[in-house]
Amino acid sequence: MGIKSTTKRAVLVAISAAIVFAVAWQARRIIVDFDKAGFMQSGRIAPSRAYNVAVPIWGVQNLSYLLSRYPAVRQTITSILAIIALGYFARGVITRSVPKTAGVAEGQEKDKFESAEFQDYLRQQLRERTMELTLASEKLKEEISRRPITEGNVQHRLKQLSCFYRLGRLVERPGISLEQIFQEAVGVIRDTYQYPNLTCVRATFDGVQYKTDNFEKSELSQYAQIRVRGEKAGTVEIYYLGQRPEDGQSPFIKEERDLLDAVAGRLGGMAERKQAAERLQLFRNLIDRSNDCIFVIEPRWGRFLDINDRACESLGYAREELLKMAIKDIEELIPDDKYWQGYVEQLRVHGDIIKEGRHRRKDGATFCVETSLRLAGRDKEECIIAISRDITERRQAEQAQAKLIGELKTVNQKMEEVNQELKDFAYIVSHDLKAPLRGIKTLADWLSVDYADKFDQEGKEHMQLLLARVQRMHNLIDGVLQYSRVGRTEQPATLVDLNKLMPEIIDMVAPGENISVTVENELPVVKCEETRIIQVFSNLLSNAVKYMDKPEGWVKIGCVEENGFWKFSVSDNGPGIEEQHFDKIFKIFQTLSARDKFESTGIGLTVIKKIVQLYGGQIWLESKVGEGSTFFFTLPKQEKEIENATSEAVIAY
Repeated sequence: MGIKSTTKRAVLVAISAAIVFAVAWQARRIIVDFDKAGFMQSGRIAPSRAYNVAVPIWGVQNLSYLLSRYPAVRQTITSILAIIALGYFARGVITRSVPKTAGVAEGQEKDKFESAEFQDYLRQQLRERTMELTLASEKLKEEISRRPITEGNVQHRLKQLSCFYRLGRLVERPGISLEQIFQEAVGVIRDTYQYPNLTCVRATFDGVQYKTDNFEKSELSQYAQIRVRGEKAGTVEIYYLGQRPEDGQSPFIKEERDLLDAVAGRLGGMAERKQAAERLQLFRNLIDRSNDCIFVIEPRWGRFLDINDRACESLGYAREELLKMAIKDIEELIPDDKYWQGYVEQLRVHGDIIKEGRHRRKDGATFCVETSLRLAGRDKEECIIAISRDITERRQAEQAQAKLIGELKTVNQKMEEVNQELKDFAYIVSHDLKAPLRGIKTLADWLSVDYADKFDQEGKEHMQLLLARVQRMHNLIDGVLQYSRVGRTEQPATLVDLNKLMPEIIDMVAPGENISVTVENELPVVKCEETRIIQVFSNLLSNAVKYMDKPEGWVKIGCVEENGFWKFSVSDNGPGIEEQHFDKIFKIFQTLSARDKFESTGIGLTVIKKIVQLYGGQIWLESKVGEGSTFFFTLPKQEKEIENATSEAVIAY
């Protein structure tokens, strides 16, 4: 502030001195005219002496405004005026001391210049010069009155430029975050106002507030909105912490209002650019972390405009090296520009294409790639985005798969041969083995009838045992045939309503009068081969009836829905099974009781398990010795078919 005051004082002194010397010069011209006219006479005061005194007085009056407005320069101006007045007074004294000259010519000249006409001429000249000086003085006063306003405008404009400059430097600072920009920006804005010590600022952006250290709300405030891409994203608030002016005027000037709007717009633009830069950097990071090689290629010559880190790692080149190369330098299937232009033409027709090729590393090694190319941009700003993926492992997997498929074909062929042999064996068993059994049985029947009177009791028992063994062998052969046919012979699957089928199965099993068979709840409609489901339920019911050891036995059949499957159960109050035999009973030819006590082939549960697994279900049991057993098995649901079949069954009922 001291330098500015000194400068201002020097300017005012210079202006005042100029006015004084201009007045003195004008007075001097008048005096010279008077001297030429012979008005410097002894014995009386010449007219020029009156002007010599009047001119300094007029100058003092014109300078009174400056002296009253700027007391700091009063002493300097007074000194200048005193010197000028003293000079004019001395000139008058010297003029008086000049000796008089006589002569008729001088007298004539004196009469001439003392005439009334000449006096009027002098007065007219004096009035004109006075008017000129008055106009000059008014202009000077007006200029001086405007000077503080102009200086204030210049100072405020400098503050604005400083504010924008500092905000611009914030954005350019490396690594600075958007939060740091807003936090430092509030201090920059405060320093721009005419009363920074009595001003506080708060900026709000995306819900986060940034304040100056002296922030405090007050009644005297102004604010502006921060907009990003045309939408409100925050505000800038200015609060004046001083007393309200006595004249009721706002402490904020118009220029500050304009500045706040401009700063809010600048902050919105800065935020938008910063967010765009952050998104671009995030996108760049994602590209660099991609497992695929990404290239930006110039269409005409195939030069690389940009590449990601994965491409550099895969090819073994530095980024700077690849930026000096073209696609033909790394792709074996594009040996020259002609081949590349063929790719470009395909892109212009189809928009994007997928090609397989072989990339060549810096060390000369090659690897298989699958490249997706897409044409991006328009006209002269076109570029091609190429994304290449190393498919070496996929190629190896395809080769291994092809080899495995070949092996599987061989295995399938062998399996078909085995199945054919098994089928042939089934026919052999059915015809070649059953034929001798039929002969033995026929012969035994003849002996039993023809020689019945010759056999004693023991002989008759032996014949009955022979017939039983023949029947057991016959049953075993039938069981083997049934087991071999499961999964080999297919019948068309149909919707089977178990509610209708179950009474037929129960009648076929024919339980004794001491055993009750009940269905606990409604059974579902399932899609399967009817003969297979009959085999499952008939075997389970037959076992429950066959091994019943209670005088009053019962068998219960139930079904519930569970996890997309129908869960069936067949329970009885028979002898039960020890847990150690749970797995054994599902193996072929395995029985828990002596065959002489309970005739069994040991194939029934094995056939049931195979059928259930064939439909994608499971079978298991729960049992307690002496209390009974429960066999569970599951079949997958077919929602749509079951619902339709159930509806038809209800309508028919």
